[in-house]
Amino acid sequence: MKRFILIISLISVFSIGRAEVLQDFFQKLEQKTLESAFSLTMQDNATAPTTYTGTLTMHGEQFAVNVMGIEASYDGETLYSYSEDTDELTLSSPTQEELTEANPLLFAKALTDNCTTTTKEQNDKYVITLVPTDKSAGVQSFTLTLDKANLLPVSATMKESVSKQTTLTFKAPRYTQSKPSFLLQKEGAYLNDLR
Repeated sequence: MKRFILIISLISVFSIGRAEVLQDFFQKLEQKTLESAFSLTMQDNATAPTTYTGTLTMHGEQFAVNVMGIEASYDGETLYSYSEDTDELTLSSPTQEELTEANPLLFAKALTDNCTTTTKEQNDKYVITLVPTDKSAGVQSFTLTLDKANLLPVSATMKESVSKQTTLTFKAPRYTQSKPSFLLQKEGAYLNDLR
């Protein structure tokens, strides 16, 4: 009986320590700026995978993303979205849902309160899987892989169904001390202010 209690207490301590990895990552994003190039691969069994490349800069909940001719930036109040095709800059006051759709790392943060979290160690990485307890969350699971040495993101995979998933693979990510303004201005662009 004592051995069983000892094993249960060790499992509890081990699980708490592993759950803290994700919180440590979010805390690091509050203190430093993450900069990275990335590839975004969308897979569906019905079609061939489609891959796009882009860049991400993030500090706390503020971010700038550039992918597929679209630049999006959130400065904490306003979401800026610029389309090269139309030369249009749209300004809006986003909902939390719109922010999480624009930035997968914010999506992971939003899931943490309403999901089951498991953390596994694989060689030099942490693999953190979030499974929503609410089936209307729109995803079956979200898996974030972090480098154990510095908590830099390696990849983020959102599995929407058995046959459909989106994977964000980070390329040469780094943390910096500088914080950009996240204000997006495009001189001469058509301004569409929806705030």
